[in-house]
Amino acid sequence: MKVFIAGGRGRVGSRLADNLEAKGIEVVSGGLEDGIDMISGEGLAEALVGVDTIVNVLNTPRFDAEGAISFFEETTNNLTEEGLRAGVRHHIVLSIVGVGEGDASTIGYYLGKVAQEKAVRSGSIPATIIRATQFQSYIPVLADQHTMDGKVIAPRSFIQPVELDEVVELLAEAVTTLEPGSVVEIAGPDRFSLDDLFRATLADRGDDREVVTVDGEGAPDAMVPRGAYRTGTVRYPIAGIPTA
Repeated sequence: MKVFIAGGRGRVGSRLADNLEAKGIEVVSGGLEDGIDMISGEGLAEALVGVDTIVNVLNTPRFDAEGAISFFEETTNNLTEEGLRAGVRHHIVLSIVGVGEGDASTIGYYLGKVAQEKAVRSGSIPATIIRATQFQSYIPVLADQHTMDGKVIAPRSFIQPVELDEVVELLAEAVTTLEPGSVVEIAGPDRFSLDDLFRATLADRGDDREVVTVDGEGAPDAMVPRGAYRTGTVRYPIAGIPTA
C-alpha cells in the first residue's frame, strides 16, 4: 500500500507518517517542503503516481471565512481531481467535531472545514471523514487565541480535548481498516467547561491571566460530540478540573 499525506510534515502528518511506516506502509509526504503546491496543484500529479490512499491533514493560518473556504476548497478539489487521474481509491480527511452540525460553523475557519467536507463528499473518490475535538496539547494556544487586553475570554461552552496520538491512530485505522464512506468522530474521555479548563491550564503553567466567562454565540455543546463517537483513553494532564 502507498499513502500520500497532504500536510505530511506538520504536527499531525509527521506523526501519521511515522505510524504508517512502522506498519510497513509506504508514505509520500506532500507539502511545499516536498516541492508540491496544493493550491496551484504544481507537483501533485507526479507525487500521486501509484498512490492508493490520500490522507488530507492540511491546515491554514487563515481564520477568516473567505481565506479558509478558498484554501480548503481548492486544495481538496486539487487532491480529488489529480487523485482520480492517478487511480486513488480512498480519500481521508481530518475535520473537526461540530462542523457537520452547522451551528458550530460561525467562525471562518470552521466554515472552511464545512466547505472541505462538502468538497470531499462531492468528489468521485470514495471518502472517509475523521472528526476530532481539540487536541489536548493545543489548549494553551487556544487560551492565547481567546486573549483580549490581557484577559482570556472564555465563551460559555463545553470542550472535550483528545490526545493527538489517539487521533493519529484513528487516521491510521482509516487507512488500513475502515470502509470508505465512514464518518467517525473522536473525543477525549472527559468533558469540561471551557473556562474551567482555561483556568486550570493557566494556573498549572504559572500564568496569572484572568479568565472571564462570557455568553457564547452558539449552542454550548456545539463543539463536542452529540452522537456516537470514539472515546480516547488519555486524560487531560491536569488533575482536579471539574467535569461538565
